[in-house]
Amino acid sequence: MLFSKEHFDDGSILALWKMEESEEELLAYFDIRQEEYRQYISKFPFKKRRQEFLTSRVMLKVLTGCENEIQHDEDGKPSIEGNPMKISISHTSGYLAILLHSNAIVGIDIEQKRDKIFRVKNRFLSEFELANTNKENEMDHLLLQWSAKESMFKMMNQRDIDFQTDLHIEPFLMNDSGIFYGYETKTEEKIRFELSYRIYEEFVMVWGKR
Repeated sequence: MLFSKEHFDDGSILALWKMEESEEELLAYFDIRQEEYRQYISKFPFKKRRQEFLTSRVMLKVLTGCENEIQHDEDGKPSIEGNPMKISISHTSGYLAILLHSNAIVGIDIEQKRDKIFRVKNRFLSEFELANTNKENEMDHLLLQWSAKESMFKMMNQRDIDFQTDLHIEPFLMNDSGIFYGYETKTEEKIRFELSYRIYEEFVMVWGKR
């Protein structure tokens, strides 16, 4: 079911979906593509993948009113067939998020709260970023930084990005929601990103546009 939907002043549309429906319930949303999607997902061996595929298309229909297909380029970046709107998609256990904008490049990431983040933190954070991580709420702070780098990566048209050395998070004080900043040193542009975030009970979410 639709968990939340927001229209922001900058023109962005952000939606969260809690994935609780069966495949048949999701397929019932479609008028034109129902049989096409039914046949297509029959090739997927895993239920989770079928659910994510259908949910993302249902969300797009709910947000735009149209049954446009979501396409992916060779790098996996999504676009909307026959629609110039920019799109970013992310999913974690039980939830799927979509961010849309009429013309700006967007990036969104959601991450479930899991202990695994402690084991991999040295792979994606610099010593400076680790030193500035809030130890009292370490899991949330680590996850926000990971999600921020995922979102930044999605907003860059660049391959072979090293999250630890090419993407950087500026120190920030963490609240339940807010804004912080990151930047990249991979390209000549040296893009600086403004990133919004929210912390939920089960996951964190970070998004931005450029």
